[in-house]
Parts: sequence; structure tokens; C-alpha cells
Amino acid sequence: MTSATIQNQFIQICPAGAFYATVGSEPDDARALLLQLLSSDVSLPFSEELVMELSDLERDEAQELFQKLQDKNFIQLVKNPSRVISEPLEKALPELLAGLSSSGKVALADDHGFCLGSTGYEADHADALCALAADLSSLHERHRLLLNRDLTMMGESWGMLDPVGLSQVGFWVIHLGHQRFVLVIDQMPKLNQGNYVDLLSVLARRYLDY
Repeated sequence: MTSATIQNQFIQICPAGAFYATVGSEPDDARALLLQLLSSDVSLPFSEELVMELSDLERDEAQELFQKLQDKNFIQLVKNPSRVISEPLEKALPELLAGLSSSGKVALADDHGFCLGSTGYEADHADALCALAADLSSLHERHRLLLNRDLTMMGESWGMLDPVGLSQVGFWVIHLGHQRFVLVIDQMPKLNQGNYVDLLSVLARRYLDY
């Protein structure tokens, strides 16, 4: 990539990159860099020096990592980056959550089962589903050696399926440092969009602890 190609371009994290950054808590260089990008308060202009600083790697290793993330469509370089959401979490949640389900029903739980926000669900249903989400997260934690190590399954998400295998409701786990959250998504999830990245960015800036 030449200097002319990257002039005045910004690093933007893609939905796949946001998903990888938060799908597990095991540290690696890619996840560390993606979390740095996700938790930034501003759009970051690309430079090799910045990538070296964020990744804490030498130039050749940093370049190789950055190229790998681009090849996987985890990040991209853009002239006009998406606006970084600046509203407080409580104000931003309803709109961000609404776009993540085909039915518009979504709730966000913390690891204690407290409902941080919801849209589309009645309040008592959202609270009950968030409590269920915490139980499922604990269940997975007890069996993670089998599921994630022995069977090499990535992630900790669970779903209630209909007779043909389609999700009726899914529980999508989000890891941010030592913090864990669960997205409760009714029907078809819609995670391959900017709303999903924006939600994780808002959560990262609020809760991420290194």
C-alpha cells in the first residue's frame, strides 16, 4: 500500500471485526488492536506509527497484523468514517438495539442479569429474558472447556431454535475486558451493520477495562 493510497484515510472497524473483538476474552494481538479501535473516542487517521503504538508491535509485525485484519474484512480504510456516537449509553441504547433484530425486539443484559436496555419487549419480558441470559452465560462458563477447547467452538452464544433450526431468540455474549454482556435478539439477528459496531463502541468506551 503506497503513501498516496492511504493519504487522509481513517481506520474503520467492520462488523466482523467488532464481533471478533468481543466474541471471546482470550487475549491475542488482533483482538487487542480491535478493542483499541473500538474504544476510541474519535475516528483515527491511519499511519504506520499509530498502528505500531496501538498494537505495541514493531513495524513489520504491526504492518503484517494490520494487513491480516484488512484481508479478513475486520477493518477498512475510508475517506469518510462513520460518526462516533457521543450520546450517553442510556440515551443511545434504544435506537442502537432496535436495528439488531428482524422483529425489532432486543434486550441487553449485564453478567448479573440486569436489563441495561430493551426495545420491542414488554418490560417484564425483557427483565425475565435478561435473567435467563445470565443463567445461560453461567452455564456456558461451567462447560467452556468442553465447548471452546475440546470441541473448538468459537463464542458463547446460545439460541432457542424452531423445528427447522431457525432462531426464535438468541443470546449473544459480548466480552469487553473483564466485563461480560448478553444481547437477547428475537428472530433473525442483524449484526452485519453499523448499528452493531456503534453499540459495541459505546459499550467499550463505557465499560472496557484493560
